[in-house]
Amino acid sequence: MENWQICEAECLQYLKKNFSDSRYDFEAEGGSDSTKSDILLTKSGIAIFYIESKMKQAQCGQFVAFPNTDTNSFEYSKGNAYSENIQTSFILDKMAEDFDKYKNPDTDGIELLIDKRCFYSWICEFYKSKGVKYFIIEKEVGSKNLSQNNFIIFPIEHFHKYFDVTALYRRKKSGSSNPTEHDYTEIKKAAASEGFAIKDIYKSGKYVFVKMNAEPITYKIIGEMHTYQYKPETNGIFKVTKLSNTSNPNVIFSISLIQDQQERDLEKFRLEFN
Repeated sequence: MENWQICEAECLQYLKKNFSDSRYDFEAEGGSDSTKSDILLTKSGIAIFYIESKMKQAQCGQFVAFPNTDTNSFEYSKGNAYSENIQTSFILDKMAEDFDKYKNPDTDGIELLIDKRCFYSWICEFYKSKGVKYFIIEKEVGSKNLSQNNFIIFPIEHFHKYFDVTALYRRKKSGSSNPTEHDYTEIKKAAASEGFAIKDIYKSGKYVFVKMNAEPITYKIIGEMHTYQYKPETNGIFKVTKLSNTSNPNVIFSISLIQDQQERDLEKFRLEFN
């Protein structure tokens, strides 16, 4: 599991342990689907609000924007999952004021030297649009420490008190997807090109798995049309993911924890269960 997956699982476990009862419960929702938030609070089976889990240093939202050399401006991509808002327009306008600096981003990225209040506003509006009311932060991920001092909970409106935020404009692969049956032939050929004979290929839920004789490490193999990731599970089973071949320029927000738990914020969360 990736660290963010461990963080989400341990945050869910912490919430269930400390706040679940006969009426209130928590469900994992987001996973790798960036259009959904991580954890849903329900009351008697009815959705109440979402809680976003984060590590103490993490990415925290992004959007694709393309440079337009004809107008010396930046255009919000129609492929973004969310509509452009006031904060987005402000950021792109500020970037356009120094167009030559930002017009050719690479994978390392160019830091946006813009008032951070705009970044905070963008992040809050982004997560509010997904129904998020609180954040939960795990300070030491994977330590199996479910004590209160390893977690921080606060309402979204206090996000700026807990995190420093920076933003980069950089090129980034546009994501991954689960293969379909139409990809099976290419998946087999790609593996064979590296000397791996696939004994079985099948779908379980929404995921595709293969059984092959290979060392239990993650492989990224370029096929005829796509690049595939083969990630080890157990006993020669690998989960296959189709990786994007597109590298789009993204505005990417990153956060770093600067504040420990404030009791008034934790108390506000507790009051949700009265």
